[in-house]
Amino acid sequence: MAVLTEIDVVKYPFSITLFFIPEFVSRMRGSSECVDKPSSRQSITMSKLLLPAYLRKGYLSFEDLVDAAVLTSRVENQPLAEKIARMILLESAEEVERTPCQDKGEEPQFQFEKEAEVSSRRAEPQEFDSHYESNVDVLRELSNNPDVGVGPGEDALLKSDLGAVQLEVDEKTRMRLREIIKEILLKLGREYERRLDNSRVVNVKPYEPFEDPELIDEDRSLENILDQGKQVENIRYDDFLMREMERKRRSIIYVQDISNTMFYSLRGISSIQFSILCLVPLLYALRRENYGLVLYESNSHVLKSLGDEVDYERLMDILISLLGSTTTDVEKGFMGSVGGYIWGGTVPNMSLRWAVNQLLEDSSKSDRLCFIFSDFVFDESSEDSGTRGAYEAFEKLVKSGVRVAACVSPLAYSDLFSKYSKPAIAKLRSIGCEVIETYKPMSFLEEVQRFIESQG
Repeated sequence: MAVLTEIDVVKYPFSITLFFIPEFVSRMRGSSECVDKPSSRQSITMSKLLLPAYLRKGYLSFEDLVDAAVLTSRVENQPLAEKIARMILLESAEEVERTPCQDKGEEPQFQFEKEAEVSSRRAEPQEFDSHYESNVDVLRELSNNPDVGVGPGEDALLKSDLGAVQLEVDEKTRMRLREIIKEILLKLGREYERRLDNSRVVNVKPYEPFEDPELIDEDRSLENILDQGKQVENIRYDDFLMREMERKRRSIIYVQDISNTMFYSLRGISSIQFSILCLVPLLYALRRENYGLVLYESNSHVLKSLGDEVDYERLMDILISLLGSTTTDVEKGFMGSVGGYIWGGTVPNMSLRWAVNQLLEDSSKSDRLCFIFSDFVFDESSEDSGTRGAYEAFEKLVKSGVRVAACVSPLAYSDLFSKYSKPAIAKLRSIGCEVIETYKPMSFLEEVQRFIESQG
């Protein structure tokens, strides 16, 4: 217990992560108690969780490192993750040379290895080779079926960044935070794309110059290079393997609600944020499909029609900008509209009619899908509510063979909105729409994958 008390107050430099993270992932993968082996992507998320703590305090604590290991691990692995993380730090503490501080406020200095020790290990090739082989084995075990994200830490990181975007006054800092969120969401999108691709992979072939590099199967390429025992300088382009697909191009329409109710917050997160955190990785993963995107409030805002050539990066930036925006910001950003109504109401009719026309006029006879992201606060109390024709559009889509997913914000079930949203959601279910909640991006993407693969 004396060691624990002492190490709890140790201030680690950020360089500890260069030792701690790879060692933690390696030990987890080597443990027979580990239910689901962590991927190498877990190390990236651990670094992202630790960096804000270091920037905030100027050092990392024992508990910071343990928490990063636990939060980024799957729930069933978390007790083991905590045990291994603590063991690594306690073992490393025995090798650390602590330099006495001259002043109480001075940080302790660390020297993890003496230069003589490093030199002596370099002179012992057998020990070095053994260590190298163990790392290769860890890489060999990477699955060809990547998971979406790495654990609850990804959600914690997103929520932390969202809160910072809302509170931050400096525009440059807000832009940087939005870039961080975008990076995380696109990573989720890439992993999800690979999961969808793996379900349709027929074969792999050597990569050819001028082919799309995004078709490279990273896990299989790494396995191929390791199997050949090649050094980095000897790797050729045809050592990388690319996927051959029997690809069935889908037609997809995304409908995003940006009405006033979408910007109300529950515990610091609004419906628009829940929606965008799920829409962005989904749209990115399916960007090769024939898709269209429309936003609605009282007016419709078509950002892309089926068949249009539009830079998806521009669409991503528009959607990401909604995460830290108010309704006033959004109104200023979308001056043009179709319909000319007063801003902010919940009027999905025009957008859904546009979706119907887009999908039913599509002559490709492909698998057709429609995703609508909303809190579904549909007020049907008056003839002028603007939502009464929405159900007719949903029925027309379903009867025409279009598969419709209602992507529901958690706020739809809150006391504030449930009076309107629960009857609307029940009605959509009765029509034949799939209902998927947008509470967590990773869970949402898993549900969407089941929805997509249920037919077509």
